[in-house]
Amino acid sequence: MKKLKKGRRGDGKATLRKRLHHWNARKFLQKIKRVTMLKGVEIVEVKPAYTSVIGMLKYAPQLSIDKDVAGAYVIRRRALSYKEDVPENYEKLLKDKAYLEFALKRYEEREKELTELIEKETNEYKRNALEGELRSVENARKLLANFLQSLQSKPSSREGANGRNPEQGETKKVSQSA
Repeated sequence: MKKLKKGRRGDGKATLRKRLHHWNARKFLQKIKRVTMLKGVEIVEVKPAYTSVIGMLKYAPQLSIDKDVAGAYVIRRRALSYKEDVPENYEKLLKDKAYLEFALKRYEEREKELTELIEKETNEYKRNALEGELRSVENARKLLANFLQSLQSKPSSREGANGRNPEQGETKKVSQSA
């Protein structure tokens, strides 16, 4: 039996790691496109933004699948030109002002807790983790506060050029008599 050479990490797979390190996703996608074009298969490109989140919230509970499979399901639906609607339960929550204010208070309380924990923490690595969580809580709080403010404010009337609003219809013309 022949002994395997050990790589830098002791697993005998140094060449595999080297190949994977230089792997180019763009070239791989170009090759897939070229092969599918030669075979007569259509490729539909979709933006994968928020597919995992939508899949996790909408399809994973309904279909009893994990979030990654649910994200792939959302990508497939986008490729078939389906639009994703916000589920009714989430729509109700987003319209409930009392719930939004409650959620905003919770974010503010968590922000204070994290700030206090960061001040007390002496371990640099734990502090970094807490600061990362604090940033995500701050972002969520700001987003929720802006959303709540947009619900509370009344739409203002826009004025067009020279004080005219094109959406208000015909404006009266003032004629000057000599």
